Amino acid sequence: MTCCVKDCVNSNTVQNGMFAPASEWRSKWMSVWRRRRNAFVFGWPGLSVSLAAMALNVVALRATTPTAQQDSAWTAPPAARAVKNPVPVTPEGLKEAGELFQQTCVPCHGVKGAGDGIQAHTMTPRPANFADGRRMNKETDGELFWKMSTGRGAMPSWKLMPENLRWELVSYLRVLASKSNSPGKKDSVTK
Repeated sequence: MTCCVKDCVNSNTVQNGMFAPASEWRSKWMSVWRRRRNAFVFGWPGLSVSLAAMALNVVALRATTPTAQQDSAWTAPPAARAVKNPVPVTPEGLKEAGELFQQTCVPCHGVKGAGDGIQAHTMTPRPANFADGRRMNKETDGELFWKMSTGRGAMPSWKLMPENLRWELVSYLRVLASKSNSPGKKDSVTK
């Protein structure tokens, strides 16, 4: 280390506004340097704990990667599957849900909900095909609500969205499935 003033005025340094002998400054600096060197060589206290925690995080992240998620079917818990839609279907609710679908879901699921949105080809797993009548007949309202609320991979969690809007979206997805011209069209993603 060098100082801007030649050798800090006769080998003295300024500490707290006062000159300190260089020997005192050097001993403090060397003490800090030794602690840093020893920490690097011998390990910081808790370093092994930190490394172990990082390793566990990596394992957890691997389990949530798109490849791992694609390999496993996305199934809702039995309790969620059993939940019935408490929000009655109304024209106003379907209109509101349709507008919400256009704003938030179309980029991935497409205008007709067929999983063919503009961003769908970049996602793994691919967005669900809500126009597939067979698939939609297998899914309960509670399961759709749970998946919408929980999210997975590129599918965000919509838990912050009010519950009644999520239930209206579930009803809207049922309308998309019934409007589909090809109820036998296969779903490309979720089983």
